[in-house]
Amino acid sequence: MSFMNKWALALVPGLALAMPALALAPVNQADLAQPGSVIIFPKFINLPAVTVDGSIVVPRTEIEVGAVCPVGVSCVEHQTVKVRFHWVCPAVENVNSNICKETNFDVTLSIDGKLAFPADGAVPGTYWVNAPRVPAPPCPRGYLIGWVVNQGDLPIKFDGLIGNAVIRNPPLVAGPNTGLSTGLSAYSALQIQADPALANNGLIGTTPLSDETGQGQLFFDGAPGHYTQITGSFAGDVRFDKIAAGAPLPNVLGETLITFLTLDVLSNLPNNPTFVPLQFWNESLATVSGTNPLFEALTSTSWEFVCWDQVQLSTINVNLTQAFQGTRKGIVRAGPAVKLENGAPQDDTGPVTLARLDRDDRRYCRQLVPGAEVQFQRECYRHPGRDTFCAVPVQHPLS
Repeated sequence: MSFMNKWALALVPGLALAMPALALAPVNQADLAQPGSVIIFPKFINLPAVTVDGSIVVPRTEIEVGAVCPVGVSCVEHQTVKVRFHWVCPAVENVNSNICKETNFDVTLSIDGKLAFPADGAVPGTYWVNAPRVPAPPCPRGYLIGWVVNQGDLPIKFDGLIGNAVIRNPPLVAGPNTGLSTGLSAYSALQIQADPALANNGLIGTTPLSDETGQGQLFFDGAPGHYTQITGSFAGDVRFDKIAAGAPLPNVLGETLITFLTLDVLSNLPNNPTFVPLQFWNESLATVSGTNPLFEALTSTSWEFVCWDQVQLSTINVNLTQAFQGTRKGIVRAGPAVKLENGAPQDDTGPVTLARLDRDDRRYCRQLVPGAEVQFQRECYRHPGRDTFCAVPVQHPLS
């Protein structure tokens, strides 16, 4: 059985965005850091394996997924948990009918257990012994989503999925470690829980399979019997691109890539593009000035994508560099987003309101070269009534 992932909810009242910082989140909102019934890995790389530590061959992407017993539930040792996964690929607007290719597969976990698998389709034993047999994605980059199912492959509530991913850098092309991958990045997966009032192993409400698409819908709207909503704020942090030496100091070269994805995907069918307005501000003046036009200055722009995309800041807009902004870092606000029909008449269209920007989850990991650092930042946006997209800025210093 195939399902597409989709929003189906009326607009959230504006007052919901003005909640006090210490207020408890409504029970129908997802906590992306806690175990869930749905798990999302915002980025994978399906490219040839790399060599590390002189002679060890490892995959570019290593997906790790585990299962824990949900809170308030009694589990038995070695209890199995079946997860239906989708590799989701991007499409190029007006190319190949905007079709977002997907490949589905199942993985069976056990309570308090974990499985790790590559994103390149290597057979078990290629990199390590204990790996499930997982097909390769039909594209070099995209995202992975999975949800717990019963033996009939129907979505059920089991808020026990956790995970993370490791992405290794490509081989160096110069220097003493030429040909070796000397750096990596890691991020925690996003988890979405089911309706708190639903019993464990209870069926998640879905729509019947569509006669037109042959797919049903998974609802992330917080309604009874559905998955919870994704929530957050409107703002996130960015580091502007520095692609050449010069002010502002220090001269640490780097670029920020933003990864956009939507959960509103018709599997292996045409999809309409999502248009995302973006607003960037540079840093404040250290002595704080309400009249200095060089600081907290606005640069507005936008981006559009089909299902998934990764783009460098200065590709979105040539002014999103440290040289132009005059500061190293800044703030971004995204939305409201809109889907317009372009090549996919059976897909949804219309305005998409940005209700929340998820909390920042930033990880740093030192590379094996002096002064290099990689930053992952996670931001997810919920679009009531339409779809959801995530923006994952990733900083890759060039030094």
